[in-house]
Amino acid sequence: MERPRWVLLVYRLPREPSRHRVAVWRKLRDLGSLYLQDGVAALPEDAVTREQMEWLQLRVTEAGGEATLWEARPGTVAEEVELVEAFRSSREEAYRAIIAGAERLQRKAQMGASVLEQLGKLEREFRAERRRDYFRSPLRGEAAGALKAAREAARVSEGSARAFGTEGRT
Repeated sequence: MERPRWVLLVYRLPREPSRHRVAVWRKLRDLGSLYLQDGVAALPEDAVTREQMEWLQLRVTEAGGEATLWEARPGTVAEEVELVEAFRSSREEAYRAIIAGAERLQRKAQMGASVLEQLGKLEREFRAERRRDYFRSPLRGEAAGALKAAREAARVSEGSARAFGTEGRT
């Protein structure tokens, strides 16, 4: 197996206005990047992450900051394993929250509550996590299964509500 390459964004932004720092931080968070230290964010390199980091580099310089992109590999296999595990750990934490949320919605649906709106939000969160899951967490499948079970319980609940003319009463 070939060791993955990484793309690093090394940047510094002026303190004011803070909206630029916040926008960069949010975009890096949405991409699932890992901060190696203040102002140094890493992502596994592929065409999409490279393009996104290049876009952020441009945004930083347009905001009056400095930014450099680096391609890198950790110096040792142990450091590489540690970096991959840090990425997996953050995704697994998010997947566990999605699984717990789906199980909670499934129980609510089984009790007759309408959960379609909440379920839609949770499914959007799952899709976002899947995009950030660069190393395919084993919990991805479990989260997908929990959402499927919750969706089925919601369909049954909604079908029962329509059949008995009680829709909208939760």
